[in-house]
Amino acid sequence: MKTRIITGLWAGAIFLVLLYLGGLPFLAFMAILTIIGYTELIKMRQLSFKSLPVLLFGAGTLLPFIGLYEQASEQSLSLGLSPIAWGMLIVLIGLFWTVFSKNVFTFDDVAFLLLTAVYVGVGFASFTYIRLLENGLTFSLLIILLIWFTDSGAYFVGKSFGKTKLWPAISPNKTVEGALGGVVLAIVLGVVFELIHPTVGFGTVILLALIIAVVGQLGDLVQSAYKRHYGVKDSGALLPGHGGILDRFDSMIIVFTVLIVLDIFG
Repeated sequence: MKTRIITGLWAGAIFLVLLYLGGLPFLAFMAILTIIGYTELIKMRQLSFKSLPVLLFGAGTLLPFIGLYEQASEQSLSLGLSPIAWGMLIVLIGLFWTVFSKNVFTFDDVAFLLLTAVYVGVGFASFTYIRLLENGLTFSLLIILLIWFTDSGAYFVGKSFGKTKLWPAISPNKTVEGALGGVVLAIVLGVVFELIHPTVGFGTVILLALIIAVVGQLGDLVQSAYKRHYGVKDSGALLPGHGGILDRFDSMIIVFTVLIVLDIFG
């Protein structure tokens, strides 16, 4: 417990300082977390980091950050091809590699790398995109608080009143009562936040809280599913007492991605 608390304090302090700074420092931080998250999934799959497709898809996770870098730095990057074209080229090389390797590297491996690159690359880039908005710091803090309150509500309500298992095959300890408690607490937090710091309006903040509470818990279940599939307890060991980067950001990268898809903040 002591280790968990100490890690939470220093890691939380670094995260909050960089979140406050925004701009290029936060973008660089998110890019680093993207690469770390990618390596955690590669280790789960037990793929070699010496493999050309693994290296290329690792670089591909950063493609969503190109436009964000140009926005934050007000400088244009000349890469010859568009990020989408580079992404397609990486996929094609991965497919060709199944032939060159005589199926030592398989079609399933290509699909895994593509999904992994999109999952972590788009997820962390979506977080960065919202932070770079004009009111990005406020939006980001609201979203993070809603996620944290959802988690807290689900935990404490589930522990006190939980009887009905939510999805035992994926996460045996989660309950329906806990999940509903997380949704309710998120809505309450959203209303209180709007009262103290008017941001998006009461109707929007209630809708936002509902979306984040549901999607955030689904994001947590997604991570539980693939960790169970690969037979690991934690995604990594970078954060003593907390596991890996994906253990800490599993809900966030899904939530921020969905908010971008829904164009909640314009």
